This record gives sequence, structure tokens and C-alpha cells, in this order.
Amino acid sequence: MFVPSQHDWRRELSLKKFALRKTLLLATAFGWTGYDLQHSAVAANTQPAHTTAQRPHRDTPQHAASAHTTAAATTLQSRAAPETISVRRNRAFQFSAAQHEPDSTSHISAATLIEQHVQTVNDLQRLVPNLTIQTEGGSTSASYYLRGIGLEDYTQNNMSSVMTYFDDVAYPISSMSTGQMFDVSAVAVEPGPVGTEHGMADTGGEVRIDSNAPTKEFHYGASEDIASYARSKTNTYVSGSITHNLQYRIAGQMLEGGGYFHNRNTGQTVGNANMGALRGRLAWQPDSKTNIDLIANWSQDESQSGYGFVLSDPYSSSTYGAQPRDQNIYNTGWSLNPNFAHLVGISPNSVPNNHNVTWSIILKGSRDLGFAKLKSITSFAQQQRHEYNDRDAMDLRSGDTYFVGESNVFSQELRLEGRPMFNDRFKWTIGTYYNRTRTFGANWFDMTGTNPSDPFIRDSYHNQPAETFDQFANLSYKIIPSVRVNFGLNHETDTRQIVDDTVVQYYGATNTNKMLMNGSPFPTFGAITNQFSGRVGIDWRINHDVMVYASIKRGVKPGGFTTNTTVSEVQLKPFKPEWVLAYEIGVKSEFFKHRLRINAAMFYDDYHDKQILGQIVMPGQLNMGLNPTPGIYGSYINAPKSTIWGTEVQIQAHPIRGLSLTQNIGWERGTYDDFQEVNQQAVQAYFAQTQTYKSFTTNYNGADMGIPKLTLNGSVSYQTRPLLHNAYTLTFEGNYSYRGAQGWQPRATGVYVIPAYFLMGASITFKPRNGQWYVNAYASNLLNRHYILSETFATVDQVGYAGAPRFVGGRFGCDF
Repeated sequence: MFVPSQHDWRRELSLKKFALRKTLLLATAFGWTGYDLQHSAVAANTQPAHTTAQRPHRDTPQHAASAHTTAAATTLQSRAAPETISVRRNRAFQFSAAQHEPDSTSHISAATLIEQHVQTVNDLQRLVPNLTIQTEGGSTSASYYLRGIGLEDYTQNNMSSVMTYFDDVAYPISSMSTGQMFDVSAVAVEPGPVGTEHGMADTGGEVRIDSNAPTKEFHYGASEDIASYARSKTNTYVSGSITHNLQYRIAGQMLEGGGYFHNRNTGQTVGNANMGALRGRLAWQPDSKTNIDLIANWSQDESQSGYGFVLSDPYSSSTYGAQPRDQNIYNTGWSLNPNFAHLVGISPNSVPNNHNVTWSIILKGSRDLGFAKLKSITSFAQQQRHEYNDRDAMDLRSGDTYFVGESNVFSQELRLEGRPMFNDRFKWTIGTYYNRTRTFGANWFDMTGTNPSDPFIRDSYHNQPAETFDQFANLSYKIIPSVRVNFGLNHETDTRQIVDDTVVQYYGATNTNKMLMNGSPFPTFGAITNQFSGRVGIDWRINHDVMVYASIKRGVKPGGFTTNTTVSEVQLKPFKPEWVLAYEIGVKSEFFKHRLRINAAMFYDDYHDKQILGQIVMPGQLNMGLNPTPGIYGSYINAPKSTIWGTEVQIQAHPIRGLSLTQNIGWERGTYDDFQEVNQQAVQAYFAQTQTYKSFTTNYNGADMGIPKLTLNGSVSYQTRPLLHNAYTLTFEGNYSYRGAQGWQPRATGVYVIPAYFLMGASITFKPRNGQWYVNAYASNLLNRHYILSETFATVDQVGYAGAPRFVGGRFGCDF
């Protein structure tokens, strides 16, 4: 029998250790992750050499054809150019090398992340067109959707359609990406199938996040951000050399407070953050041809979280009363059953909260072999999750969940990047990637309030081992100096199993009578994916400032298993892999002596076997003694055919001295071409008449997929001429984002639409020209708009999850 979580005294001890670690962190570290703020090209038009995280220019001989910056390359850059403030002309754009890449990747600087208050990876959706990142059921699980391609995965046992990379390491379990958005040098979001130049294949694209590398010269600093609702964010870092060929960097972050939810019955304020994270890096150059980078990450989340509000309550019966829709979207509620608390091992006075710990070790190395550069990336990561959520947002014991998860991922990548050949006309990259994942999950569900006549608590737990093996190659050749053809290929083999999936139910007044629902664990099921991905493309550089390109890509994502409260083995049969054929044309251009940059792309995705969390019907009569038992079950299914198309435009401008403008536009549509979903009402009506379950479906051919059709974001920044004896500057900044209405995948309960919303932010920064300190005042959600980020269906109602209200705050920091 699985023992879920530590007891109360263990949690108290953990919290004490957490507080002690925070004290030591603040007492010993003197740096901050916001170094780029006072040196941003948007504000001061300066950029430290060590924070330039750009993809190498494929047309430059001294660079290999890497798809993104590696730590080794960044370390060499740090040695050649120590961290200094280099004043640049106002009209200079960042990420100039990316303008030579035939793709539609969005690049985000560290300064932009800070200015627009990106706290977690979820906030990136405000900065990137056609990107959606949502939490599942109030948990820390993040589901990514890029250009409409993504997977809703509460239990995090399946591979994400959009892969997250931290410091070149792929995270196939997206919840592992939480807690690492600090001391970041840059973020890149690339849509469409990838995997021919590095890492793993997927269907939706990837989000690449790079942390700051160690510097050769000694630097340190600190910052403090204090805002509404007693929110506090502290960042620190220290970086320098131990010897002439060994550098280090230590960075940390603490985030506390900020709770804006209220218990509708007691008025209690909840939702406060309590998170801490540390990162250490060592960069070693044993000789002029070798670079080694060791990275260690640790984060702990003890936050109050998972709060939703009642969106609609059409399913509650008069037995326990219906809850009207909350008019205040920051109202919430819960009721923790003492028996449930005892079984899972938490205090009966607990409020919904997390107790999650994630850590990783990464070893990266590169060796110049003359004809090519050999790169190796070895990583091991582990995460432990203990999350108590109330998924019905009511003081009814029907949606209380306690999720326990333990995952570990080992990966090894070897990549050989050839030096340009034939006068820089031919470039190549080959490599291999291996991933071994082990996940355990236990999902406790309190159903005592839903079934007054037969109260029970359910525990569904499982183990899932998986292995993925990729081989990839990427080639490019210039037919003529201005025209280049590109070819890439990836072969991926993925094997996974669902082992010892077991359902236990506890009955009785004290819920002490235990019964295995199936009499024994369910049988072991397996899934194998063995498919090719690839790309072909061509780009034409019309002149130095204008390039057009076209590409066709095929991407594959492995199949998997349904593990969310499994009650029948029919749910455990694997769903099929999904695959997409993606077409894209685009242009990258700069005009008026680099004062205006316009990048645009149009895309069309032929999407097959899209993976959806839906329903299946096991036909038959209940009294026939069939196994599996007839009924309606939640399960992942495949939509055979769908189509997504749209466009993206990214504009940057420096029209006059001190003024910078950005504007991103994303528009897309998606429809199901071949998809039938179970009609739950029809199935239940037939059962009421015949006591027999029979499948009835609704045809959704031609139905909208519910993707937000329009996403907009932009910013304006103006830096004054030097003031007060030519020693100080003022920078005024404003930003906005808009997301169109979002539907939900077709279900028997209908299609709920999340309303569109519009957000604004503003800030003002005062600092000396040398950038050694700064003072900033800001406001996010300036208009105090009330908006919904996501929704879920619990046992008796639909629950919405509200976005943050207006936050007004101040930020100050120093860097030396």
C-alpha cells in the first residue's frame, strides 16, 4: 500500500528548514537576476557581453550550425569579453544573428522579462504570439499550446506537445519547468515541429530558456521588488573567477506573499506564494579547445495555490444544494474532510497548498576537433509533488484532491557540429539523444459529498517507465551565395508502460474500510512509437537586410496513457501518437538603417490524431458481470484529422533617439475535419430507459477547435537625455497584451468560451548612466481588469481560474 505524504511534524520541520535556507540566502548572496534591466537596449541601449543569448549566425564561419546558444560558447564569450557596459546606438536591435535563421522564433531578452513582470513560464503567453500556457485544475502542471498544438495533462505522465528546454536540456514533463525563471539571459520560443538539430522531436515546437553564464570578472548585486498584497520578490547573484580558467556563478530567488483570493464564507485571504530557488554554475576551460559547464538547480514551492471560483453549477442536486456563480472571481471555498486529511497525511486545518521540490544536475562539455565541434549534455532531474487542491471551489466535499507525484529524468545528448565546408557553402550537424523517465503518481479524490448514501474516498496510483531514443541530422547547402537549401531528419523510438495501476476506495463513516476496486492492480499496458520527423526548406537572402524562406516540416509526438482517477482498465489502453505536417513561408527584414524590423510568417498545419482528453463508452448492461464494467469513462482519445492555419507578425522600431516600439500580432484558426465525440446526455438517456450503455456520438466535423483567434502584445519605451549634470536618465515604459476568446475542446456538456481580455502595464525607472543602481515604480494590470485564465470541470460544477488583479509596486537594485 502506498503511503502518500509526510506527516504534520515533517511538514513543520520542512518549513523551518525552508525559512533557514531563505535567511542564509539573503545573508550571503549579493547579486540579482535583473542585471539586464539597467543595461537593456530598450531602456539604456546597453548590453553586457555575458548576457547575449542568441542563436549563432549560420552564415558566420566561426560558428557551428547550432540551433541555440550553448553554455560552452557563452563561457568562451565571457573569457574573451569580460562583463562590461558597452553603450550602443539607440537603433541597434538585439538578436541580430537570428535574422539570418529561416524560422519564426520569438526572442525575448532578460530586460523584457523583468519589465513585463514574468514570474513563471506561464507568463510568457503575454509576450509571444499564438502561445497559450495554462495550469491544469489549479495545480502546478503547465500545459503548453503553440499555434494551437498542445496537450491537456493534469497528471503529467505524458510527453508535452511543446517541449521546454532549460540550458539546452529537454524537460519532457512540463511541471519540471516551474521554479526556474530567474537569472535568465534570454528566452526563445520556436513554433512548429523541431528535433533535427538537437534534443527530441515534437509536434508543437519548443520553449528555450537560458540562464546567465559565469563571468571572468567579479560581479555581484541584489534587487528587491515589493508590491500590492504584500508580495515580495528578492533576487541575488554573485559571479567571478576562482582561477584563470575556472569561473563560478551563484544566483537565488525568493518569492513571498501576493495572495488575492478570499474564502467567501470566512473572508480569509489565501493564495500567498512561498517559493525559493538556487542555481550554481561552474565553467572550466582546461585548454583552449575544451569547455566544461556544470549546472545545479534547486527549487522548493510551499505556496498556497489551486484556487478557483464557481463558474457555473448546473449539476448540483437539491441533496446538497446548488452554488450560484461567484460574482467576485477572487472568491473561493473549500472544506477539508478530516478523514481525507488523515489518509493523505496532512493537517485537517490545511488550506489548498503545494509542497514541491525540484532539483537537477547538468554537465555540458564541448571539444573542438578541428573538422567539427563535439558537444555532450548530460542531465539528471527529479521532482517531488504534494499538492492539495479543491477543484470544485466550494465548501462541498466533492472536488478535494491530493496529488502525489515523483518523477526523475536522465538524459544524454551527443552532438557533432561540423565546420563550414566548400567556402562556407555546406554545413552539417549530426547527433543522438537518449532519455529515461520514471514517473509515479497517486491521485486522491474525496467523493463523500457527492455520494451521501455511499460515501467513499478514492486513491488511484500508478508507475510509468519510459525511454526515448532519437537520432538526428541537419544539413544546409548554398546553391548560390544568396540561396540556401535546408534538410533535416529525426528518427525517434519511444517505449513506455503503465505498471501496477491500482484503484483503492475507502468506505464507512470514518473511511477506514479499504477495498481494491478491481480486486488487484490492473494489467500492464505498453505503447511503442517508432517514426520519422523531418524538414525541408529554402531561404533566399535578397540583400543584407531582407530574407524570405519556406519550409515543410513533419513532427511526431508519442502516444501514452490515461491515469487521472482510473476506474476501469479500458481507460489504460494507450492512445495513438499524433503527427503534423506543417507548412510555413516567411520574411525577415530591416529598413531605414536598422531603425525598423518586420518579421512575418504564414503557416498551415495538417494535424493528424490530435490527442484530446475526452470520453469513451464501454457498452453493455450493468448486471451482466462484464469486466471492464459498462459505463462512460474519461480517457484520452485521438481526433483523426484537423487543420490549423494563421499568421504572425513581429515589429520593432527605433524611430527617434530614445524611443523604442514593439508590436506582435498572432492570428490563427483551427477546425476539426474528422472528429466524433461521445454525447454524454444521449448515452445517459438511453441507459435510463434500457439499463444498457450504448455509445452515441456527436459529429464535430467543421467545428472550431477553440483556439484564441487573435493575440496581440506590444510595448513603448522612451529614455530621456541625460539629466542632472549629465549623470542620470529616466525611462518611461508601457505595455499591453490582448487575448481573444478561447473555447474548450468539444464535450457533451457543450463548448465553454473563456472571454477575451485586455491588459496594460507601465513603469518608470531612474538610474545613473553607469547602471550600478536603479529605482523603479510600476503597475501591472493597470486597468484592474477581471479576467479568466483557464477553466476545468470538477465533479459537480465548472470552475474558473482568475488572472491577477492590479499590482502596484516598486523595485530597486544594484549591480557592481
